[in-house]
Amino acid sequence: MEIVEVQQTRREFFKFSALGLGAVVATPALIAGDAHPSMSVYGGYTKNRVGSLAQLKKAGELDFSYPDESALCKAVYVNNEVKAYSIICTHKGCPTIYNKQKAMFECPCHFTKYDAKNNGQMVIGQATGALPRVLLEISGDDIFAIGVDGLIFGRINNTVG
Repeated sequence: MEIVEVQQTRREFFKFSALGLGAVVATPALIAGDAHPSMSVYGGYTKNRVGSLAQLKKAGELDFSYPDESALCKAVYVNNEVKAYSIICTHKGCPTIYNKQKAMFECPCHFTKYDAKNNGQMVIGQATGALPRVLLEISGDDIFAIGVDGLIFGRINNTVG
């Protein structure tokens, strides 16, 4: 029996490795087939009414709780868009305050600021991530919360308070 040694070029090695890595990354998304691909992997969300679109446009903001009564959230109307976030700071769990003029969620504990116009992205401060975004569905004049993109501070699962 003769042993044949196959030599692989560096280019071939990286090409094969990239294909393999792509397959590993894509497989969970293909298996899940979720209608809401950006929703948190923890699932189990219910559809809850947040309020009316007319009410939000008039006030500029609406307080609500989602996915349960202990999860404080706020819907805001910025740049002619409806957005909603958990108001709990991702740094240490302090409740943020919404500054309507700046369209920013501001944490009074350690001064982190989150941009309401840009998906709750952290702009400055101690936090390392964005505010969890509440996924919404608008039907006529009704606004419904249908899920959460991101983990709410202090939880290992968003649906278990």
